[in-house]
Amino acid sequence: MIARFGLVSQRSLSMSSRMGKPDLVTQAFLKQIKDLAAKQKAAGGSLVNTSPEIKKKLDDQLNKLAQKYKLASSDVVSKLDVKFEQAKVESSVQTVLEGKTLDDLIAEVANEEKEYLAERDAKRKEEAKRQAALADAKA
Repeated sequence: MIARFGLVSQRSLSMSSRMGKPDLVTQAFLKQIKDLAAKQKAAGGSLVNTSPEIKKKLDDQLNKLAQKYKLASSDVVSKLDVKFEQAKVESSVQTVLEGKTLDDLIAEVANEEKEYLAERDAKRKEEAKRQAALADAKA
């Protein structure tokens, strides 16, 4: 009993020591996120770590949008309100249930079980009759 307690306490101590140590990958990831957030804040909210070609492509795309929608400049494009349609997602479970409650489903399963058992008993009785008929034919 004492040996088992020692094993359990040793296991819990080893697990708690692992839980206390921070994950190195998590730390590196969080550090990168914080660095990028600081760089973006310093850049005034614009793109971070981008080359002049990428900035030029972005400006070209914004200018194309401004021309397409007949806006004054590309600055107006970046300030437009963008509203995305909210997709209606139907749960496949709800579709299958078709508004039935759990009690209805349980009752349905119980009825199916009763029907199955009655059918199985009928088949067993029929098989017993066949076996009896075969036994009578042999005798």
